[in-house]
Amino acid sequence: MDGERGRSAAWEAIERIREAEERARLIIEEARDFTAVEILRQAAEEAKRIKEETLTLAKREAEAQKKEIIDKAIREAKEISSSAVEEAEELKRRAAARMEEAVKQVALKINKFLEEGAW
Repeated sequence: MDGERGRSAAWEAIERIREAEERARLIIEEARDFTAVEILRQAAEEAKRIKEETLTLAKREAEAQKKEIIDKAIREAKEISSSAVEEAEELKRRAAARMEEAVKQVALKINKFLEEGAW
C-alpha cells in the first residue's frame, strides 16, 4: 500500500502541477490579451493625438500661407495702382503739352484764315 500511496501522492502532485500550469497558461493568456488590448488602445490614442497635432499644424501653415498670399496681393495691387496713377499723370502732362501746341496751331490757322480768308 505504501507503493500505491507513493504513486497516488506522485499522481496528485503531477495533477496539481498540471493544474498549476493550466492556471499559469490562463493567467499568461489573459495578460497577453489584456496587454494586446492595452497596446491597441494606447496606439489608437497616440494615433488620434498625432492626427490632431498634424491637423493643427496644417491649419496654422495654411493660415500663414493664406495671410502671405493676401499680403502679397495687396502689395501688388498697391504697386499696380501707384503705377496706374503715375501713368495717368504722365498722360495728362503729355496731353497738356500737346494741347498747348494744338491751340497754337489752331490759333495760327485762325489768324491765317482771318488774314488771308482761306485755310
